[in-house]
Amino acid sequence: MNLIEHYQYIDEECIDPELICSLCMSPFQIPTSGKCDHTFCKLCIEQWIDRQPTCPICRIRLYRTGLQQISTRIVLNQLHRLQMRCKRCDRTNIQRGNINQHEEQCPQQIVPCPASDIKCTWKGARSTLANHLRECPFQKIRPVIADVYQSLKNVYEPLINELQTLRQQLEQEKQRNHAHTQFLVALFNKGKPMSDRCTCSVGECRIQQNAARIFGSHSSAELPYQNEHKLRQNKKVSLCGEALKKQHRILSCSFGQYSQTSSPFTCANCQKGTDFSNIALHHCEGGCICRACVQKFGSFNPFLH
Repeated sequence: MNLIEHYQYIDEECIDPELICSLCMSPFQIPTSGKCDHTFCKLCIEQWIDRQPTCPICRIRLYRTGLQQISTRIVLNQLHRLQMRCKRCDRTNIQRGNINQHEEQCPQQIVPCPASDIKCTWKGARSTLANHLRECPFQKIRPVIADVYQSLKNVYEPLINELQTLRQQLEQEKQRNHAHTQFLVALFNKGKPMSDRCTCSVGECRIQQNAARIFGSHSSAELPYQNEHKLRQNKKVSLCGEALKKQHRILSCSFGQYSQTSSPFTCANCQKGTDFSNIALHHCEGGCICRACVQKFGSFNPFLH
């Protein structure tokens, strides 16, 4: 129900006709005009346009999108100063602009019990609220309910915080498991698992063939970790840790000139480009994984095999 319907204009016949809507014949409520500058109540003109999209006065074509609310302060002030009478409490001389303020004080305004939040269903005139509160059983037990609620809150709030922490930890673990699963999928390589050494005959490894085509003169190139395995397995050669690192740097530098400008191979796990000297695992028929992924997902060290 419109709030204005609980009120009646005082001396309505004395109200300036320029403030009267020609559709409802009452003072404007949210005065709104079209492109023809004729003004009506917003609700009145919208309902009219829904039936026939023309101005009720001049019949020019109008649409909802062409309507505009009046914002002229002098017009709005005249409407706000109109005197009204409350039909419920019979109070007079209420300015229309102060209706909301009167609604908060009107003794006959229907209000709910303050204990409605704990299931009291009483509603009545504001003037009878005090009598109801003296007898309301819900209002009487409110302090007890508040104490119980606070006690429960002290118990379940830490549990909620702990649950949120567990949820975050589970989400992080889920993300880690997904990353590890992705790594294992790349490692198993559709049934052709990758290894830290060639499993085919000499010269048949596609990774080395591709490297040979790319680097040209290094046609007999082997994967860096395979060279290091041979160095470890050769009983006639004894290399300390520093010598082994030096040998690895030499092998890496042999492809360094190309690696600085592009990455000819793609890691099956992270999908990032990697150079030949940075391959940690591969399958001779195709597919490789870079050193960074191996170090991240399993502390795998190809030089220990």
